[in-house]
Amino acid sequence: MSSKEIFSYLQEHPLLRGIPDNELQIAASSIQPIDFMDGQPLLIEGEIGTECYFIRTGNVEVSSRNLIGKSMLLAELGPGALVGEIGLLQNERRTARVTAIGEVTALRLERQLFEQLSESSPLFYESMMLTLNIRMIHRKLRNATIWSAIPDAELRGLAEVTVIQKVARGETIVAEGALSDQFYMVSKGSFEVNGKKRKRTVLLEGDFFGEEMLLTETPSDIAIVASEDSELLVMGKNEFLYVLSYYAPIQKQFMGVLHIRSPHLLSKVKSEFRGNSEQVSVENSSTLTKTRERWVDVLLWLGGSFIALSALALFLNNSWLNIVVMIVGGLVGPVTFVSYIRDHQLLGFRQTRLGMLFAASAIFAVPAAWFLERLWLFNSGLDFTQFRLPLSVSLIEESVKLLVCLLFIRKKQMHFLMDAIVFGAAAGMGFAAVESMIYGWSHMGEASSVGMLSVLWIRALLSPFGHGAWTAIAVAAIWIGVTSIKLKTNSNARIMYKVVSAFLLLLTVISLHALWDFDFVNGWGKVGAMIIIGFIDIILLYILIRIGRKEEIQSFTTMNPYVQEPLHHFDLDEKEDDELHCSGCGTVSPRSARYCARCGHALRIK
Repeated sequence: MSSKEIFSYLQEHPLLRGIPDNELQIAASSIQPIDFMDGQPLLIEGEIGTECYFIRTGNVEVSSRNLIGKSMLLAELGPGALVGEIGLLQNERRTARVTAIGEVTALRLERQLFEQLSESSPLFYESMMLTLNIRMIHRKLRNATIWSAIPDAELRGLAEVTVIQKVARGETIVAEGALSDQFYMVSKGSFEVNGKKRKRTVLLEGDFFGEEMLLTETPSDIAIVASEDSELLVMGKNEFLYVLSYYAPIQKQFMGVLHIRSPHLLSKVKSEFRGNSEQVSVENSSTLTKTRERWVDVLLWLGGSFIALSALALFLNNSWLNIVVMIVGGLVGPVTFVSYIRDHQLLGFRQTRLGMLFAASAIFAVPAAWFLERLWLFNSGLDFTQFRLPLSVSLIEESVKLLVCLLFIRKKQMHFLMDAIVFGAAAGMGFAAVESMIYGWSHMGEASSVGMLSVLWIRALLSPFGHGAWTAIAVAAIWIGVTSIKLKTNSNARIMYKVVSAFLLLLTVISLHALWDFDFVNGWGKVGAMIIIGFIDIILLYILIRIGRKEEIQSFTTMNPYVQEPLHHFDLDEKEDDELHCSGCGTVSPRSARYCARCGHALRIK
């Protein structure tokens, strides 16, 4: 491409009108035509900008990574478009990636030449600044993935009615008791949230506030103050409500946020938003319903170690090695079971939290149960052939496990039924692990290594049908009863049904535990009873996990409507972390999440 052809192109370009021909001729002699192949990047996000490009032929896609590191399409541009000018105008690193779609020919302008053209033509500079402002807001709205369900063309219209507000450190955005008519999105910096009825939280990029006041016309019960010099995207009340009325997935998303943050305000939501029952697209639910298989790794590692150590213990008959085998054998079944239950949870907590509860139950529940049983029962003259004794043992052991579980977790942490099931399984299996070790220790003294190993292997195989299942079901029953009472939208009949169901589940757990401990006269009767009890345990757990998974998936898809990213080329450096960790509540969410379904905070990669 000759300098004459470049000059003709610049002369006809609408952005360069008003620039004298002699300056355009000088510019044309310095511009370099460059050809790009399909998929080749013109600009790379994060790099320092030193040039920009006029697209002469072909098309390019503009993409940017959002807070969770996923590439999002910002625009597809054709001949005549200018790309890369934002980095030159702001003197900052690139905020987007530009990639060729097919073969592309572009004209390259170095920074110095771009600045000369800007000085020569006020129209060129003003056009660049206007484009810069709209593109910046559009990119920030796209990165603020609460709007991800809006088509790109309409999101550009939303960008035109959204303004950027700079905020100084210490500035109050919303005062407690005030009523705002604006919706706010954090695009930079951090904000502290304080209130009499709210735990102190911090809002970061991608988080938002103000929706409660706009949806319910209720004064704010929190104060929001800038923790540092920050930046907000501000949208008016009419524009916000219009978007909600037009896009059902976004409306449902904000109703989900309101249910999480302020369920007591649901009855005050405007009538036009209250009754929407349209289902959010769940096209990504096929990946959500797939459970992880980490429990298999746990079983292989612990089970393999137990087998190897068992063989060594039989061969060496060393007392210290026997103790190690006893500890590993006591852990293999319980830890594998908890891992299996945790793998079925979509929105869980870090494994360290479960480990702490597991240990707390082992350290506190077992000694407490031992003390109470010897204080009240084992000097009473009863034995396990009388149902009263195993029933009393069942009541004591289930009570101490529940007490440790309920005292260990914070009040508002069990947001989902699966939380109750997983926490209950961890508490129950912590108890079971120590109990197995105690039984192994007693048999080690009586019958050497063979007796200890026999007991440990039997208890490892039977562990899924005992304490872990019972406590998981019991905690789930308490969760069902308590949440049905607290949820004010439930009718009296539904509350009664849930409470009775919870009571029956608790009664079933106590009975199953007592029957498991009952000393049947006939040995086959004991075996048959254990098979029936195990079958009932598994069926109840299966039903509860199915209900809990469905609840989690519904909450997840409400907060994260499915979005198809129509990118032609993906960034090969894009991170593919297994999970995302919420900075607000610590919830572990799937990689496809954008907002935490437990607290509503924006998720982000570290």
